[in-house]
Amino acid sequence: MTMKMLLKSVALLSALALPACVSVLPEAAPPKPRFHIAAADGDALAGDALQFSLVVDEPRATRVYDAPRIAVSAAPGRIEYLAGAEWADRAPRLFQTAMIQTFEDAGRILAVGDRAAIPVADLVLQTDIRRLELDVEGADAAVVSIYARLSNGKGAVYAARKFDARISAASTKPDDVYAAFDSAFDQVISGIVEWTFDTGASVRANS
Repeated sequence: MTMKMLLKSVALLSALALPACVSVLPEAAPPKPRFHIAAADGDALAGDALQFSLVVDEPRATRVYDAPRIAVSAAPGRIEYLAGAEWADRAPRLFQTAMIQTFEDAGRILAVGDRAAIPVADLVLQTDIRRLELDVEGADAAVVSIYARLSNGKGAVYAARKFDARISAASTKPDDVYAAFDSAFDQVISGIVEWTFDTGASVRANS
């Protein structure tokens, strides 16, 4: 057999063997869904124009919540994380963005943004994330607890208040969990924005 004929035979055998090849590599797992925090309905918060500008600081949070992972409270003092989904970014950053967008959509104040966008403003909204978790100890529920302070950014605090929401989830499936969180965020963000408008107007009227 000539070398040319030998090469043809090898090529033919290789072609015949290809359909019988079976991949032994594991199939890639589907990517986790990533959820964002949506702004509340700014149109529902519309009203008279207010003469102050506002800086919205990024919320402070412990490492339990300062992450893309969605915290799950399974027992007192014990935190786990939802396996099937996560936030699209760190939760405090998403919450800050949602609040700024809600203020913008309401369109009642002179200007609003983070410290990069507005280095100096009349008022500063500072928040702490106390709880941001799926509570599965009893009935499954999205729990959001935010402590808010309105200050001049230089140490003087004009008012402070805690905002809480607890919304039942239909199940612990990612879409059901997100639907519950979406309603909880809407309730808390709307409350914070309305409170800031009222408190800010009072502060400016008395200054």
